[in-house]
Amino acid sequence: MLPNSKLAKAVRFALITGAATAALSAPAVYAASDDESVERIQVTGSRIKRTDMETATPVTVMSADDMAKQGFTNIQDALESLTSTTSAMTTQSVHGFTPAASSISLRGAGANRTLTLIDGKRLNQYPKPAGGTDNFVDTANLPMEAVQRIEILQSGGSAIYGADAVGGVINIILKKDFEGVALKYRHGDTFEGGGGSDRVALSLGSSSDRGNVSTFIEFTTNEQLKATDRENFGLHTDKVPYSEYSQYSSYGARIAGGSGAKALTPEECTAGGWFWDAARSICGFDRSQWRDLEPESTRFISSTNFNYELADDVTFVGRLDFAEAKSTTRIEPMAINDYDINVAGDNVTVSAGDLSKTFNNKATALGGDFANAEDGDYYYVRRLHEFGNRMGETKTRNYFFTAGLQGVVFDEYDWDASVNYGRTNVDVFRGGYATIAGMFDYITDGENGNSLLKNMNAEDVEAASYTPFERAQSTQKNVQANITGTAFEMPEGDALFSFGAEYTEQDYETESDSESAKGNILTTGGSSGAGDRSYWASYAELSIPVLDVLTIDAAVRYDNYSDFGGNLSPQIAIEYRPMDELLVRGSISSVFRAPDMHRVYGDSTNGFTTVIDFKQCLAMGGTPAQTHPDPRINEICNELHIDTTTGANKELEAETGYTANIGAVWGGDSLNASFDLWEWKLDDMVSDISASKAAREYEQYEDMITRDDDGTITHVDAVAQNLAFQKVRGIDMTAGYAWDLNEFGELKLNFNGTYILLSEGQLAPTDPVEDDIDNGGLPQYRANLVLGYFIEDFETTLGAYHTARMHGMQYKSFKESAGDDFDESAHEVASQTKWNLTAGYSITDDIKVKAGVVNLFDAGPNFDPTATSWPHYQRSVYNARGREWFLEGEVKF
Repeated sequence: MLPNSKLAKAVRFALITGAATAALSAPAVYAASDDESVERIQVTGSRIKRTDMETATPVTVMSADDMAKQGFTNIQDALESLTSTTSAMTTQSVHGFTPAASSISLRGAGANRTLTLIDGKRLNQYPKPAGGTDNFVDTANLPMEAVQRIEILQSGGSAIYGADAVGGVINIILKKDFEGVALKYRHGDTFEGGGGSDRVALSLGSSSDRGNVSTFIEFTTNEQLKATDRENFGLHTDKVPYSEYSQYSSYGARIAGGSGAKALTPEECTAGGWFWDAARSICGFDRSQWRDLEPESTRFISSTNFNYELADDVTFVGRLDFAEAKSTTRIEPMAINDYDINVAGDNVTVSAGDLSKTFNNKATALGGDFANAEDGDYYYVRRLHEFGNRMGETKTRNYFFTAGLQGVVFDEYDWDASVNYGRTNVDVFRGGYATIAGMFDYITDGENGNSLLKNMNAEDVEAASYTPFERAQSTQKNVQANITGTAFEMPEGDALFSFGAEYTEQDYETESDSESAKGNILTTGGSSGAGDRSYWASYAELSIPVLDVLTIDAAVRYDNYSDFGGNLSPQIAIEYRPMDELLVRGSISSVFRAPDMHRVYGDSTNGFTTVIDFKQCLAMGGTPAQTHPDPRINEICNELHIDTTTGANKELEAETGYTANIGAVWGGDSLNASFDLWEWKLDDMVSDISASKAAREYEQYEDMITRDDDGTITHVDAVAQNLAFQKVRGIDMTAGYAWDLNEFGELKLNFNGTYILLSEGQLAPTDPVEDDIDNGGLPQYRANLVLGYFIEDFETTLGAYHTARMHGMQYKSFKESAGDDFDESAHEVASQTKWNLTAGYSITDDIKVKAGVVNLFDAGPNFDPTATSWPHYQRSVYNARGREWFLEGEVKF
C-alpha cells in the first residue's frame, strides 16, 4: 500500500507500531492515486472495499498488542476501558439472571442495542436475557489470543448491519494467517487476595502456497473473589462506616405482626447463627460475609480459521469456534417471610398459598412461640442459614461455524457468500434452596410443629431442600452474500458500490424444572419461554467522489421480520478533504431495533427485589431511606422484599430513530487528532416500569401494585410496552503525539475522551422528560491517557483511565424528598482515576516476557452516598478487584 498524504503516514505508523487505544481511533487513510494495484480493504461501518481506512463514520481500533500493553486480561476488560462505554454488565452481578455473562453498552444505548460481530458476522444471542427481559451478546467467552484487532464503530449502523447497531458496533477481527507454534502463559493475582487467574494459550498455524489453517486454544481459570476479601474497601460487612444508610439485614430470625409473640434475646440470636443488631434491637443478619464479588470460573476457548485458494480468483474460507465455561456464584442464604400465622383464641393456623394447618393449643404450637400472642396475623422473618449459600453453577457452551467462498470477477468486483451457524447452550444448577411445601411440612410437622426461631437439623434441611435447574438454548442460522466494486467512472475517480442480501433464522428456548416453573421454590425467580423468528434483508451502498476533495456515501437497507414487519434504514455521509492532513466528515442514518425475543415470546418472568414502600412508609410515620426503631416500619422504609413479574407482549413494535455525527480528523507527521459531535435518538423504546419506580411514584402506577390488607406492597406486575424515548448527545476527542528520541528510543502519548452533553428520556408517554445526568448514575465524561516508551527490545506503558464525578444512583429520589434543604455535593460519587503500568522485554525474537500492575494505586469502587443497599457502589461502572499484578511469558517455536 502506498499512502498518499501526511495523514495516512501518521496513522499507518500508529497502526504498525501498536500505539495505544486512544491513538488508534485517529484517521487511517490508505490510497494510491497513481497505483491501480492498491489492495482494497473493508472497514467496519461499510461493506465497500476501499483504499481509505478512515471513512465518514468514526472507528476506534484496538490491536491485540495494544490490549496486552495496557494490561487487559480479556476482551471484556478492553471493551470496558473504552471512553464510549457508559456501563457494563459484568460477573459482579451475582444476584442477577446472568451472573456468568458479560456485555457493554456503547454511548448509553444499552447492551441489547450494541451490535457485536466477529469478522463482520453476527454472533448468537445469549439465551438467558439480562434482567429476565433483554437479549444481548455475551462477551465473556470471546477468544483473546485469536484476536488481531477490535474495530469499534462509534455510530449507529442499521443501514449497513440491520438491527441492534444503535449505540455502535464492535467488530472483532481474528488472525487469519498465523504460522508456527506459540505458547503463552499468564498468571495474575490481587494484592489483597482473591480473584487470581491463570491463562494458558496455544497458537498453531500452517501455510501452503494455496492456503492456511490456524488454531487458537485458550484455557483460563479465575479464583473466587469474596466480599470478605475486600475489607479494605468496606465490602466485608453490610454495616459500613461510610454509609449512614447501610444496615444489617432485618431478615435474621424474628416474628413480625401483632404483639406478644416470642422475641429472641441477643444471646439466643447470636447462638443461633444470626447477628444481633443493637441499633434496632432485632435479630438480623450480615449478608456480605456470604457473598461473592466475582464468581469462580473456568473457560476453554478454541477458534480455527482456514482459507484455501480453489482457483486464481476463488478462495474457500471458514471458521470453527467452540467455547465451554463453568461459573459458580455464591450469595447469602435464603430469607423468607412466606408463612402466615393466624392466632385466634387458642388456635394457631399456619398457611402458605393453598397450604394450611391449624394447631389447637397455642401454648405448645410451633415451640410455644405464640403462647402469649394476642389474636391477629403474624409471620416469621427468617434467614435460613442452615441451608448454606445459595449457589448457582452455570455451564455455557458456544458453537459457531461459518463456511463460504470469496473471490474476484471481471478483475475488479470482489464478492463473497457464506453460510453461518451459531448455538449457545446454558445449563444452570442451583443449590441452597427449599420448596414452599417442604418448609411448610417442617413448620407443621407432628402434633405441635416446629419453631422457626430455632435452628433446623441436617436431616430436616435435607428433607426440605431442592435443587432447581434451568436449561436454555439459542440458535442462529444465516446465509449472506455481498459484491463490491466500481459502479461507474467519475471525473474525480471511480464511484464504488456494495450490494448484498442475507436471510436469518433465530430461535430460543429456556425452561426451568417443573417445581420452579410452578413457582414452588422459595426465593428464586425464573425466566422461561420459547420463540422463533426469521428475517431477510437487502442492502446497497454507493460512494461517489463528487469532487477531488469531496465524497458522498449513501446506503440503504431493508429488513423484513416475520413477527413485526419491515423497516427501511437509509444513511448518507460526507467526507471532505480540503488538505492532505485534514478530513472533515459527517453522517446521519436511520437506526432501528427489533423487539427482544424474550419480551415477545417469553413467559412471565418471576423475580424478587427490594423496594422502599414510599406510600406505606409515610403513612406509618417513617421517612424513606431513614432508619426507624420499629423493625416493621424500618423494613418498609428501607428493605421491603417483594415479588415481581415482568410479562411479555406479542404486539411489540420495532424501536426506530436516528444517529448523526459530524467531526474532523487531523493527521500530521507527529500529531494526529480527531473531534466528533454525535447524537442518537430512539422512539417507541420497549421498557417496563421498575418495581422501585412504581413504589416511589405510586400515584401514577398504583394499578401495577398489589398490597396486603395493611396496605403494604407485596407484588409489582409490569408488562413490556413501546413506551419510551431516549436521546443522547456527546463529544468524542482523540489526540496522539510521537517523539523520536533517536538512540534513546521513542515516546508516544495518546488521549481519548468522551463527554456526554445530553442524555434525556421519557419512560412513559405521560411521564416528564428526565435528565439522566442530573438524575444520577451516569458519569458525564470518561478520559484515557496512555504513555508508551519503546527502546530496542524493551517497552513500557503507563495508562490512566478516568471516570468523572457523577450524581448518585438515587439522586433524584433524595433530591425530591429533601426539598429546599438538599445538599447536592453530599449526594455525589467522587471521580476516579485508575493507573496501569506494564513492561515487556523481547529476550529473543521467539521469547518475550511481560509484567505489570493493574490499578497501580489500589483505587476502589467509589462509594455512592445514595445507594441504600450493599455494595453501595454502581457495579456497571466500578469493580472491587483492587490492585493486581501479572506475569506473562511467550515462546514461539
